[in-house]
Amino acid sequence: MKRINFRANVIRVILLLFLILCTVFIVRYASLGEDWAFYETNGHIYTSGKMTEVGTIWDRDGRVLSETKDQKRVYNSDSNIRRATIHTIGDHDGFISTGVVNALRSKLVGYSEINGVYTYSGKGNNAVLTIDSAINVAAMKALGNSSGCVGVCNYKTGEVVCMVSTPTYDIENVKEYEKAKNGQLGSVFMNRFISSTYTPGSTFKIVTSAAAIETLGDEAYTTDFNCNYGTVIENERLNCLGKHKSVTLKRAFSHSCNAFFSNMALTLGKTTMTKYAEKLGFNDTFYIDGIAAARSSYSVKGSRNIDFGWSGIGQHTNLMNPLQYLCMVSAIANGGEYVEPYMVYSITASNGKLLYTASPKKVRMLKTDTAQRLAELMDYAALDNYGKATFGTLDVCGKTGTAEVGNKMENSLFVGFCKDESLPLAFVVVAEGNEQGGKSAMSVANKTLQAAKKQLVK
Repeated sequence: MKRINFRANVIRVILLLFLILCTVFIVRYASLGEDWAFYETNGHIYTSGKMTEVGTIWDRDGRVLSETKDQKRVYNSDSNIRRATIHTIGDHDGFISTGVVNALRSKLVGYSEINGVYTYSGKGNNAVLTIDSAINVAAMKALGNSSGCVGVCNYKTGEVVCMVSTPTYDIENVKEYEKAKNGQLGSVFMNRFISSTYTPGSTFKIVTSAAAIETLGDEAYTTDFNCNYGTVIENERLNCLGKHKSVTLKRAFSHSCNAFFSNMALTLGKTTMTKYAEKLGFNDTFYIDGIAAARSSYSVKGSRNIDFGWSGIGQHTNLMNPLQYLCMVSAIANGGEYVEPYMVYSITASNGKLLYTASPKKVRMLKTDTAQRLAELMDYAALDNYGKATFGTLDVCGKTGTAEVGNKMENSLFVGFCKDESLPLAFVVVAEGNEQGGKSAMSVANKTLQAAKKQLVK
């Protein structure tokens, strides 16, 4: 009897160990199965270490951006299109982790936890993007030699029609690609629109304005502060480019008065400023097609008043992410809510079966009245200061920013939207290290929007 009990206990221990090992395997398979399937030695997906089992990727106009031919991944025949869309598509080596090919590889290859990477056709899946490659090329050329990024979306639908990051490279140019891999071309594998953060500069005055409008109501428009080429806070000077004298919100926003917005931040207080910075997307993570963007940040805890004043005009430790800002200006243009931006319209199997189609959600960011008032401020800034004629027949509203990031180095920013019913676009432009200020980013925005008008308004 003792022997039988002993054997039974041994069997119980073996069964328990078996169950534990099965549980460990199932948990690891669920969490790591995709990584195992996409290991570079998997010949079902990779050829000579390069991912090839992905179908064709088209832009919104049906231009082939990337496809597999004869077990080799090839890109559009136009070098400008290749350069302008590589950060959106991604490379076959996986260096651009936020590109569609890499970030959405399971959908494009056809991976599932049940079947692995097996598909009946033996081919990858195809994707149609919302990106217009012609607009991307125009944005890339407009940026020229400046590092930076351009993001444009339809604020009514969430479709991203332009996403460009520079510096860039030609993946079909072997010598250039080798230089890129060796780091000789700079950070070409980073998609600055998704993965970077920037000091927002005066574009942050949109946030300070929102906080003032919702907190003070009509008083936000009558409160005035004195500007004598700046202001003095705690015996330290905070400079402004203009001598605006006694200035109120509307003119202060149009002429980007540092004295007004630093003092307004002090009036509102750290708790209120933090509340509205977070309401507009700071200290949060934004996503595009499930791809996480770099996190914007705003923190004034424990800061001196002079530093808090600098935060109110977009300096101090403030950092913005371009995708977050695109959502913010989209919400302003769209009555307080934005439609989640996306760049993948649909994915289909090789037999034409629809596997995925975008269904973006609407997110409320601001009260409708607040959004309308911010839109009016951006409209007035374009009319009163920037010059509506700069954009030809387009009715553009916006806010410039010049962010100090080092000795004699300034980033140029311009964010805003088109009021045109036929072209409901929101945009974010960052041109790094440009001492011309906001006008440089404005020029990039104009050239991009003109190309968008030509491509999208038929």
